[in-house]
Amino acid sequence: MSEDAAVRDQVRRLQDLEEIKTLTHKYTYGANIIGGKPGDLNAFVKLFAEDATFDVGMGAATGHAEILEMMKALTTQWECAMHYMLNPVIELDGDRASGKITGLFAFTTKKDPAPIWLSNIYSDTFVRTADGWRFQSISLVTTFADPAFLVGYADHLE
Repeated sequence: MSEDAAVRDQVRRLQDLEEIKTLTHKYTYGANIIGGKPGDLNAFVKLFAEDATFDVGMGAATGHAEILEMMKALTTQWECAMHYMLNPVIELDGDRASGKITGLFAFTTKKDPAPIWLSNIYSDTFVRTADGWRFQSISLVTTFADPAFLVGYADHLE
C-alpha cells in the first residue's frame, strides 16, 4: 500500500470513528426528556438501520415502527431524563462496527427534582448505510440503578 493510500485509509478510519461517536450523541439528545417532553422521536428512530434491534432491558423492538412505539411508551414518566454516553470503545470492520459505551443517566419526576441515577454498559453494533452510519443493534447491561428508577419502569422491566 502506498503512503498516500495509507493516509487515506487512516483518515477514513478517523472519520468513521467520529461519525459513530456523533451518532451515539444524537441518540442521547433524542432520548432526553426536558420539561416532561421527549426529544424528537421521529429523528431518533432514523438513527437506526431499517431492520435494527433495540433492547434496553424493557423488551426488544425491531425496525423503526417498533422502536418508535417503544420510545413513546418509555418517555412518559419523567419530568427530566438526561443521557450521557462515556468512554466509547469502537472497533471498525469495514462497513460494520461494534462498540462498548458507558451510559450514565439522571432522571427526575414532577414530585421530586432530586436525580434518580442509572448506569449501563451498552454493547452496540453499527452499519454503514447510504445515509451514513446507523445503529444495527443496541443492547445493554445495567451496572447500577437507583431503586426509584425501577419503580418508574416497573411495568416495562423484563
